[in-house]
Amino acid sequence: MRTLALTMAAMLLGGSIVAATQDAEVAQVKLAEAILELKAGTPAEVTLPADTAILQGFSFEVPRDAKSMFLVVSDANADIDMVLLRGSKAKDYEDLADRAVLDRTTPRVNETVMLDATTEPPLKPGKWWVYAGSLVAEAEEELTFTMTLTFDKPPEAARAAVAPFRAMAGLAPMQRALDACVRLDTEFGTGSGTVVTPGGLIVTCLHVLTDDNDQPVSEGIYVSFTHSPRQVARQSHLAKLVASDKALDLAMVQIVADLDGKPIEKPNFTWLPLARSEPELDDDLRCIGYPAIGGARSLCSISLTRGVVSGFVERKGRLQWLKSDCLISAGNSGGTAVNARWEFAGIPTEVLQDSETMESLGYIRPVSAIPAKWQETIAAGAK
Repeated sequence: MRTLALTMAAMLLGGSIVAATQDAEVAQVKLAEAILELKAGTPAEVTLPADTAILQGFSFEVPRDAKSMFLVVSDANADIDMVLLRGSKAKDYEDLADRAVLDRTTPRVNETVMLDATTEPPLKPGKWWVYAGSLVAEAEEELTFTMTLTFDKPPEAARAAVAPFRAMAGLAPMQRALDACVRLDTEFGTGSGTVVTPGGLIVTCLHVLTDDNDQPVSEGIYVSFTHSPRQVARQSHLAKLVASDKALDLAMVQIVADLDGKPIEKPNFTWLPLARSEPELDDDLRCIGYPAIGGARSLCSISLTRGVVSGFVERKGRLQWLKSDCLISAGNSGGTAVNARWEFAGIPTEVLQDSETMESLGYIRPVSAIPAKWQETIAAGAK
């Protein structure tokens, strides 16, 4: 008898660099021989060779009058691991792991490490070192990224992001859908979502926003936007969880601030309306989101797949699922399924796959299954 495997279409991310390599052979991780001097305000561009896990070391001096420090990794072609230490440089990776005062695995496009008197570790004057690279970089590809250091003010590159506010009157239907489909990140994983009001209300899957104990993450939700399918989405906003339904595996989050924590004064996000009617069999569907297969681990450009409504699952007279041959992969969860009118028709959620034939069928939660109170909130926000 063939068995069907159920896959939730979310992508999980690792935690710290030290934890990620506890079971790996430390000897396989190398430190670059040359240490680069990191000067405040001067971006350092790095290229590391393929086939080897290498961490590039940087040295810098923290002046006595510095109140805060910002280290920013940007323009990377893969997830970047960063380790910070004080005193002398690391002899090897084992020494680095033993002496690390801070380690960070970046699950987002731009990663900022900020230290001041209140952080752990606290900022202190003197010699510091940071090592950056990727322990899981693709073997076929060189690793490239830029490291920038500033004191008392974040570098402008850290603030640069795709502006999510655009006049919708001139947008083609597909462009509006691309703008409204966002990438969502927490420290535990990543997925997709759909902006459904100009005020920044987002509908997604609850499992996109759960921690290692399967509990919802209420804050620390990062939102990324793109205007171009050719470019990786840029992180620009923070959101918080405002509603969840475990039985339906649905969640609603609200964009509340920019990356500096400043509230959005006049939000006017590109958004999609809920479909006016439920799809019929053989209706066209397009699924949009940020699947891991569409990029280098968490750095994914937006992807669109096309299919039809292949079937339905009803319970107690209510439509619970749309079945579809649209390709849905890890990272697509919570994203945007649109009908032929480019209305928001459903939330890609999971895949049933035959373990022998590898045939699969996607399951999409129709927007009609969104709880009534949520729909009222969405309707009020869309006016």
